[in-house]
Amino acid sequence: MNLSFTKNTAHWVLILSVMIGSWACNKDETELFVAAPLQEYFDRFQVEGAARNVTVDYTASRVSGYLRIITRSGVIGQCAHSDTKPNTVIIDQIYWNTATDLEKEFVVFHELGHCVLNREHLDQADNMGNCTSIMTSGTGSCHIDYTVTTRKALLDELFN
Repeated sequence: MNLSFTKNTAHWVLILSVMIGSWACNKDETELFVAAPLQEYFDRFQVEGAARNVTVDYTASRVSGYLRIITRSGVIGQCAHSDTKPNTVIIDQIYWNTATDLEKEFVVFHELGHCVLNREHLDQADNMGNCTSIMTSGTGSCHIDYTVTTRKALLDELFN
């Protein structure tokens, strides 16, 4: 057996492995990802947008979604931005574990409102003191009332 051929082959295999590993890492940084538990809510957001003649294109918006522990007090979700991931929805894992379906929908839709629709916070209240927008900051004086009864009006406002 030719020993120099074996060393040379091993050398090229090592170089090729490092290159493939580098490409895979770089690819992961720019690929879109949505955590499985969030996917249903991302899909619903698309459906609700379409019902109001708004096209939601996650690829064009470069939106990813993650469940993570958010350590900042009082924060249950955020839309984060970076050079490699322009729009990243992050939902607090601890909140998610105990939230109802409507609570999950509310926080995901709120963050997608920032990341996809470029909406800012809106803390306006109706004459009962209830928030008139899903885009409330949660720190304003209005009361969040996202229920089966109020859902349609709040989604109409979100997408218009």
